Amino acid sequence: MKSFCLILTLQIFCLFVKAQPPKDSTYYAKISSPDVNMISVYKGKYKVFTQKVGTGSIKLLLLHGGPGQSHEYFENFPENLKNQNVTIYYYDQLGSYYSDNPDDSTVWNVNRFVEEIEEVRKGLKLDKFYLLGHSWGGMLAELYAAKYGQHLKGVILSNVPGFFSKDLSTLNSIIDSVDQTVRYRTTLLPKFSANKPQIDSISKGLALSDQTMSLKLTEQFNKANDSIFGRTMYYHKAGKMPEPLRRSMRHAENKGMDTYHFNPFGANYKQALEKNKVPTFLLGGQNDFLHPEYYDSLKKVMKNTKVKVYICPNGAHFPMWDDTDNYFRELNHFLKDVETGSFIPKS
Repeated sequence: MKSFCLILTLQIFCLFVKAQPPKDSTYYAKISSPDVNMISVYKGKYKVFTQKVGTGSIKLLLLHGGPGQSHEYFENFPENLKNQNVTIYYYDQLGSYYSDNPDDSTVWNVNRFVEEIEEVRKGLKLDKFYLLGHSWGGMLAELYAAKYGQHLKGVILSNVPGFFSKDLSTLNSIIDSVDQTVRYRTTLLPKFSANKPQIDSISKGLALSDQTMSLKLTEQFNKANDSIFGRTMYYHKAGKMPEPLRRSMRHAENKGMDTYHFNPFGANYKQALEKNKVPTFLLGGQNDFLHPEYYDSLKKVMKNTKVKVYICPNGAHFPMWDDTDNYFRELNHFLKDVETGSFIPKS
């Protein structure tokens, strides 16, 4: 169970852990697409991928998750924001599929990633723009808003872990909460009605008390549990995963986590949230491993700004695909409200 705890923690940030894949035809087509701008970062040593989509006056820069994911799972943003006067900027962080992936341990530092966003902002000549960070990207957005908030009109923290640096008790409670929820859903399946395994603490390394079940039934339980966990972690709906999301996962890089043991917790996120003065939208999913009530605790920390919380009722960790209509309707409302000066969150 201790190993499961570690795997779960890494999954939250890495999604799919695997070796760097060779570049495919998608890579070469994307690199040669219109409005691609490879921006120099880290004192000009490396380049990162960006792409501008649209011509609207509202500027929206997207920060993908991972670390090491790609921008590709944001590819439904242009279609769903096309009537909102929005220009979208894709951006692959250093070490991701479409950007340089250097063999350089100094790259893997949380504060350096924050400075990279500022270098990208300057390279794109953005000011008074919106920043949307998803998952790990949301953690970076928290830090960027605290340090460079003067350049932002608003920040959207989508499905952001955001638990506080070095707060292992909070991390362990989240892990246990996730595991208990998933296992409880599994026990509700008819085939396990006569054998309800006890749910023990993952964070304490206790084994699942399933001795009353036969070996065959235990194997079926584990398979069902893994399936439910997968839908909670990645994509809630049954059936085929959307191609851009599947492609983004296929292109996930993990050099920082595997080779350099990158620590995403190496910053004070609580302090950043406390310092933030930028209008903020906390956007989550009801079926996400990050439980909806956690967003209210984040909101309470952010006392120096206006904060809105919306939980997509049909979404998991990728509600832009699971619950597209609700996700983009609420995102559009936030952008419009901030633009018109009418952003007054409900208490």
